[in-house]
Amino acid sequence: MAMRRSSSLLALSAVTAAFNGTLPQRRQLRKTAGEHMDGVKAWVRQKANNDAPGLVAELQALRANADGECTFDVKKCKHQNNGLPCAPLRDGCARPCGAFSVKLYGAAGATIREGVLMHLWGSSEAPAGGAGRFAPKDSKWRTSQHEGSTLADPRWLSSARHYAKRNAWFVTVLRDPVQRVWSRYWYDKGGSISEEKWLDGNKCGGGGRGVGNRCLSNYYVRTFRGHSSADTFGPGYSNGVPEGDLAKARDVLAGVFDDVLISEWLSHPGTLERLGEKLCFTPTMRKFPRAKRQNKKATKDEILSPSFLAKRAPGGKSDKKPEGWAPSAGSHERVNYMNGLDVDLYAWAAARELERLKATAAAASEGLPVPGETWAGVEDF
Repeated sequence: MAMRRSSSLLALSAVTAAFNGTLPQRRQLRKTAGEHMDGVKAWVRQKANNDAPGLVAELQALRANADGECTFDVKKCKHQNNGLPCAPLRDGCARPCGAFSVKLYGAAGATIREGVLMHLWGSSEAPAGGAGRFAPKDSKWRTSQHEGSTLADPRWLSSARHYAKRNAWFVTVLRDPVQRVWSRYWYDKGGSISEEKWLDGNKCGGGGRGVGNRCLSNYYVRTFRGHSSADTFGPGYSNGVPEGDLAKARDVLAGVFDDVLISEWLSHPGTLERLGEKLCFTPTMRKFPRAKRQNKKATKDEILSPSFLAKRAPGGKSDKKPEGWAPSAGSHERVNYMNGLDVDLYAWAAARELERLKATAAAASEGLPVPGETWAGVEDF
């Protein structure tokens, strides 16, 4: 019995010694793995800062060579959140085979996804997943929406190439960049800290994939140019971003995206009118909120049509914003300075969209929106 116990102890000691002997090796493996991951992160940062405008020609070529075959059947399409049928096709036209959307924080991206993309194609791959109860079981997403990085992110590029091969609709929405920042201030903090302190927390680059919801300076240009490295200051830079990136971001928007919509003008009837022609649906200006649940009368009312009605009340802590609130003159001037390139990019996009709205019948009957002003009847997104 003692002999058996002694043998067991010897065996246990041998195992313990062997385990302890591997500790230095295990530490070295962890160190090696850590160095490898540092290399991977550096590679991701490098890829996230590559020349996004160089992809314009590639994506245009992919779209030009799309085979035209599309397995999407609108008759079997259901809105993935409420199960309602997708908007029926207009006579004599075809709907693009899916959509690629870039969602910019605080610029009506969720409204686009739930009120338009899902009404036309049924399912939408939200930035953080979260398929609705009526999402297709085959997981074949009809649309894809991206946020929190740049158009040079390898994941974004893979999706963009996929949808370019289908000649899908490429869309994004811009909002007045200064107003977007103050909207984020109330959404994020609800006025619980000073404006200046909140602006001091601006964080845009150096994080690999990089441009998140705390990016408060030249966010649009960074996203479409593909710039997410640490900011650089000095001659030739605008608040940390190379001044030449403005033209490059503009080239990407003009060369890749079918539509760069303006958040403040989404409710102008001309917007739905021209998109109805492009995306093959009959626009109706609904005056009531969209249904959240199945509606037995859905085939007889206007609920099937896409809508730019806000999907819900402003989120976060936005309800704490006092009526008539305005930022201090100093902080407002600071935000303008921080977003000099974005202000120019937004002005270019607004002028471009205004020209498109001029060609609509709604413009003749309702007039045109004014740059910098929200079309009547729309609340904050």
